[in-house]
Amino acid sequence: MGEEFTLVLESNRTTGYSWQLAKPFDEGIVRLVSSEYKAPETRLIGAGSKEVWTFKAVGGGKTRIHMEYVRPWEKDTAPVRTTIVEVTVKPAK
Repeated sequence: MGEEFTLVLESNRTTGYSWQLAKPFDEGIVRLVSSEYKAPETRLIGAGSKEVWTFKAVGGGKTRIHMEYVRPWEKDTAPVRTTIVEVTVKPAK
């Protein structure tokens, strides 16, 4: 508890896709600190990179972080990728 952790997800903003939270998670266990897109390390046009999502463990318990890779304006389209991360936070001793 009290520690931060990150999810690093492959992403390519030039395609219009980005990662977003698909479902609420228990904010009594983890809180979203930040999310940012890391620019590609190359100058090649259309190169992909990563999105870094940082969370902080704030309370003991278990929760799941559901993420989806979507074009935000395409409301009735299924995500092209999904991921679920199960988080277990142990109370501080």
